[in-house]
Amino acid sequence: MSRHRQRMVGFAAAALTAVTTVNAAALAAQTTSGPCRVSPGTVSGADACQKARDLFGFVVPQIGIAVSAGNPVLGEGGTLGGWPKRAFSFRVSAVDGQLPKNAVPIRLTGSAATSDFGAVRTPIPLPSADAAIGIFPGIPLGLTNTLGLDVLLGASYLPTVSESNFVVAPTNGGVAFQSGVRVGLLQESSFFPGLSVSYMRRKMPTVDLGYMPNNDTLTVTGTSVTSNALRIVASKRVAIFGIAAGVGRDQIEGSASMRASVNETVLGANQRFLVELPDLRYTTTRNTAFVNASLGLFLARLVGEYGWSSEGTVLETLNQFGGRKADEGYRYGSLGIAFRF
Repeated sequence: MSRHRQRMVGFAAAALTAVTTVNAAALAAQTTSGPCRVSPGTVSGADACQKARDLFGFVVPQIGIAVSAGNPVLGEGGTLGGWPKRAFSFRVSAVDGQLPKNAVPIRLTGSAATSDFGAVRTPIPLPSADAAIGIFPGIPLGLTNTLGLDVLLGASYLPTVSESNFVVAPTNGGVAFQSGVRVGLLQESSFFPGLSVSYMRRKMPTVDLGYMPNNDTLTVTGTSVTSNALRIVASKRVAIFGIAAGVGRDQIEGSASMRASVNETVLGANQRFLVELPDLRYTTTRNTAFVNASLGLFLARLVGEYGWSSEGTVLETLNQFGGRKADEGYRYGSLGIAFRF
């Protein structure tokens, strides 16, 4: 093996190690918010605000996984070979998720209380379209090329997802856009697999998270989730069959604000209180691994993906979710069709 090729293999191994090594400090999950405000201010509102923080911290990681998915372009591992080559994929990704199911009371007096929201298995789907556009073919390296460059683009759509007293409802049309770059370590050829490193910033359509127990309403409004996704992917095609596998790291960021309308009996009279929790934010970092399998169908390829997003450091919540932990690991999958021109 030539020295240049040895250096490229060494670089790939080092990059793989950097992505898959779990750093406990980096994996820490955190939920922060502004001050809890109640109107009229004769009660504390601590329970409503704590429930909003815990619901937000439980649901956002699952949405973030659906946004990130696995391979930035289904079935593709190496770069395309420069301008004007292109690859497109249309897919539906889904997280094998869990959403709260129990109607628990929200109280306005005293300190925050521990409640069990329960959790029921609910897939969280995210249809999307992704594209890779060849920009630079790379530098010749024997029977392959190295350091090729592709631009990555995408768009996703989030439908309404509901379960019992909980609903995830998109706003502003439910569409968001993504962009990124992919650098080829090896371009796929007859003898070599494709191998690349990519970075993609993905944004979820803005949604409202609604929780409606009894005659109360708690809404986490303007929920925005962004994923910074780093991937290392290898792929190889043989005749009509293809396989791709990769690992990566996702930095998931969420922001929102909470408004709760809570009915409470005070001194024998029914009163309605407004509880607000501005600047609600959540951050976590997770590792992921995935595999793609594809089958050639004339000019297209049918591609399936299966992946696992590992748990981060557990986010401590006062409320419970049927024995499920906030920020735990989740399975995800995609099914789509891909084209290359």
